[in-house]
Amino acid sequence: MEGPHHRKSPPSGVTRRTALGLIVGAPLLSACSGVQQSLSQFTSPFSGPEAGPAGPPQQPQAVGTGQVKVGLILPLSAAGNAGVAAQSMRNAAEMALAEFQNPNIQLLIKDDGGSAQGASQGTQQALSEGAEIILGPLFAGSVPAAAQLTRTRGVSLIAFSTDSSVAGRGVYLLSFLPESDINRIVDYSAGIGKRSFAAMVPDNAYGNVVEAAFKQAVGRKNGRIVAFEKYGADRATPARSVAQALGQADALLIADDGDSVVATADALTAAGANLRNIQMLGTGLWDNPRVAASPVLQGGLYAAPDPAGFRNFAGRYRAKFGGEPVRTATLAYDAVALMAALARTQGAQRFAPETLTNPSGFAGIDGLFRFRSDGTNERGLAVMKVASGGATPVAGSPKSFGA
Repeated sequence: MEGPHHRKSPPSGVTRRTALGLIVGAPLLSACSGVQQSLSQFTSPFSGPEAGPAGPPQQPQAVGTGQVKVGLILPLSAAGNAGVAAQSMRNAAEMALAEFQNPNIQLLIKDDGGSAQGASQGTQQALSEGAEIILGPLFAGSVPAAAQLTRTRGVSLIAFSTDSSVAGRGVYLLSFLPESDINRIVDYSAGIGKRSFAAMVPDNAYGNVVEAAFKQAVGRKNGRIVAFEKYGADRATPARSVAQALGQADALLIADDGDSVVATADALTAAGANLRNIQMLGTGLWDNPRVAASPVLQGGLYAAPDPAGFRNFAGRYRAKFGGEPVRTATLAYDAVALMAALARTQGAQRFAPETLTNPSGFAGIDGLFRFRSDGTNERGLAVMKVASGGATPVAGSPKSFGA
């Protein structure tokens, strides 16, 4: 995380009160939030369209009567869970518009079908209809196609992918990035005296991101890594290597989804590790019933948004739509509510890079967040403790960045 000395002064016209007060007024301060449900949902949130039949393409839709036009690109007709998630995100976007008092924006909703070509076509349509900013796409593979068009027009794009490689100039990610989880849990661990770390992570794209973030975070805290192993189908061999080194470690990170975390912990136990003698650490993916039910993971700590916000949001969503929202629905809600707030308070500079990258950040359903100039984001996360009756916060979400 950035230290205070790296923070810039808020740009002219965007005061701390504006950033953390007016901008996040009525709808955005409605809560804070729970976490990613599965690794596949977390890491793109979807890495790409699923196999299987897609639905019929959905017709473009304009929602709202405001003067400021905002494009929203989602894979509404994509196959499988992606299409389901996109429908839920559209509902959340419309809900944000309905809950914001007199929003001066109009959403131009386009179906990209889950393809880069569809994202390009939808973005082109939205821009030709006067969109001043684009929200979406969802798939990492579709973001560059949309960004090529927005950059040409000097328009910012806020995508929902968690693949940091697609972020960049004018392309911001509003998503749950593994880097935020790792920074928070390592910082907290160092703060309670942990200095020597071991880790096991999956040998995949998610694991690669976690590895880089973990090594940087431990180094920043002058800690040391006594063992670091990646695993594929075979967990036994890397588990033996880590188990042999645990006597030198204060904390052990397992960064994976719920089922895999339990399987990895079981492999470590089978290799002779006593996990009750070391502080277990995880990411937001630990917010999973399998983790809560595991005896050896009791007392483990993980970084995640405070769960209260998502519960609040989900209750309102159920009342309005009669069903459960997907976890990523809050991203669409926060994006639209933020656009409405910026349109109300920031005049002609509403979607300018210096406005979007205000270092004070914004507050949403999932707590504080801010966009970095490189397009990635930073989130203010809580630290949760695993317990069979439900995770409990041991450190709350920060009320502001920096300090």
